[in-house]
Amino acid sequence: MLLELSLFFALASAFTTIAVTVPGLVRARGWVGVPVGLAIIAATGWLTAWITGDPAAGTTLVVAAAVAVLLVRLWLSRWSVLAANALAMVFLASISYLAYAAALPIIDRLSPVGVIASYVLLLMEAFALMLSVYYLFEILDVFSRRTRIEHVADPSYRAKVALQVPCYNEPIEVMRETLTALAKLDYPDVIVQVVDNNTRDPKLWRALEQLCRELGQRFQFMHLEPWPGYKAGALNEATRRLPLDVSILGIVDADYIVKPGFLSAMVGHFADDRVAFVQTPQDYRDWQDSGYLRGLYYSYKYFFDVSMPSRANRNAIIFAGTMGLIRRSALEGIGGWDEANITEDADASLRMLGQGAIGVYEPTAWGQGLMPLTFDGLKKQRFRWALGGIQILRRHWSELVPFTHHRLRLTWAQRINYLLGSIHWFGDLLTAGFTALLLLTAVAAAMHHRLPIREITGPVLIVPLAFLASGVLRGLWALRRAERCTWGDAFRAMGIWFALSWVDALAAVRGLWSGRAAFLRTPKQKEGGRRLWPAIRSSAFESLVAAATIVGAVVMLIAAPAIATGILAIMLLFEGWVFASAPWASFAAEGIHLTPFRQIYRESAQNTGERPERVRGTDLIPAALAVAVAIVLAYGLLNAPTETQAPTAQLPTIGTITHTLPSIGPTPSPANSASPWRAAPGRRDRRGCTTGT
Repeated sequence: MLLELSLFFALASAFTTIAVTVPGLVRARGWVGVPVGLAIIAATGWLTAWITGDPAAGTTLVVAAAVAVLLVRLWLSRWSVLAANALAMVFLASISYLAYAAALPIIDRLSPVGVIASYVLLLMEAFALMLSVYYLFEILDVFSRRTRIEHVADPSYRAKVALQVPCYNEPIEVMRETLTALAKLDYPDVIVQVVDNNTRDPKLWRALEQLCRELGQRFQFMHLEPWPGYKAGALNEATRRLPLDVSILGIVDADYIVKPGFLSAMVGHFADDRVAFVQTPQDYRDWQDSGYLRGLYYSYKYFFDVSMPSRANRNAIIFAGTMGLIRRSALEGIGGWDEANITEDADASLRMLGQGAIGVYEPTAWGQGLMPLTFDGLKKQRFRWALGGIQILRRHWSELVPFTHHRLRLTWAQRINYLLGSIHWFGDLLTAGFTALLLLTAVAAAMHHRLPIREITGPVLIVPLAFLASGVLRGLWALRRAERCTWGDAFRAMGIWFALSWVDALAAVRGLWSGRAAFLRTPKQKEGGRRLWPAIRSSAFESLVAAATIVGAVVMLIAAPAIATGILAIMLLFEGWVFASAPWASFAAEGIHLTPFRQIYRESAQNTGERPERVRGTDLIPAALAVAVAIVLAYGLLNAPTETQAPTAQLPTIGTITHTLPSIGPTPSPANSASPWRAAPGRRDRRGCTTGT
């Protein structure tokens, strides 16, 4: 029955995904959603019965699925019926697959090595599937919900505000645009505090000091050198130097142009004493002329158009720093910014919510910044974000998991959102692990060997294809639905997500190895036109892995041609697409037309990702250990004895693995089999596959 369950719910999740992408259906009322959902469930039941030859199982599964959808709809009453259907089908597909995969090592009587390897893989898959359900929940919570939790500002409320502009090594041309815009704010009682943090070139910070004098008494300038604690340390000192009557603080990055009405529209939220911070979207300018920049823009915007609105429904948003306001007393109540965390803003919002406060998300963009123009700068930025998320998990994990002593007064919804928001950075570490296992599987196939791990044969081969197709479709649809972009730009945005997969994995390893702040070091680029060699160096490792996946897929198909081998080759090539996205992004960034202002901005720390402090000397240790462990595991798996070893004259069965997709949903990686549509000789028709996100 586990086979039928996995097959039914995987197909149902794929069909429901197709249905919700039809314009208008995701929010359709019950008189439309109910018959569409029931039709999908009934058709899936019939198809499952036809594939498995068990009509009774099809009828039973249809009834069970209908009951599950009803329960989810009652739980999420603000959702549409079809959205409840989609979530129920994906969740049950994940649970049924995990149950199926858990039983296979025992049913197949694998060796102890095979059982251990299979259950380690199962834990990885469970983690990946959990992320898949979480991503889908966010998408449906935004696109199908009829009402949104809103906080109304009091337009008559006025408080003294200090807008802090932290900067480091910023060209004066960039800062001039930012500060000139702040001089035009229509709010009557505001201080603009420019905080130069460890800029060592006197020409840069002296010019900035002079600019502040020219702009008038509203502007205050301070230069800190040497000063510890990164941006957080500088902001803590700057806050200590503010007048005591300043009650609201705001953060504006050095490259942002703020609209005049920002403070007048946002300060009124603080009339409610429960509000600790207000966050508006981070938006960007100067991106329309480049396909690469358009993809980057939409990949950024997705978080503020999908993740943040969903979290706002449960008072679980993060304070994202720039274009946000924070109550000074609330910040001082948690001891200020955490100088040991390089994403001090998100860390502070968790601690403030833990005091019972409210965080307000206002979806209107009130300022626009500039995005990194080089792939190197983008990788450094992403590494910093990922490492900061893992630092939050290291410091606050006991507050986010059950059955521990909780000092923060967080709701369970807040705990879950912050927990998954931190651990999702490990998803790309799973991607690296799954890719390595796929390559190992390809090597085993070429050697007519098999890994000591569960197998895949029979109709269950449909499951990985269903998860792969529905996962990619959900990701592209969510991008197009949220950003109103073209298919081409949606693919580019997904390519940016993929291109940063290896960077996220490195940050995850670094975060596990040490809680200290460190930054990714990427190659410097020389002046000139299109820079071929820097583009190659920026993505050399990802290019190597992508090439290996192509070679592995071709060799495997030649050495062991079969339907299941073809499916495995498709999955391997999909992994190749993930890693090949990095060289694409690197070369595409080199093709950006450099206007005079872009030439100047390329020297900005906002573009290069440079920071005033670094930790050196230990970054390669965890990577070296990971490589050593991978070599040992590969040797052990390829040479481990197994009771189910296929004769060398026959096509082998090969173990299965999974893959994690950032923010889009489940995709699997199957195993090879001599006869994928029937049981192997002497075995019942029960074989396994794996699914991931």
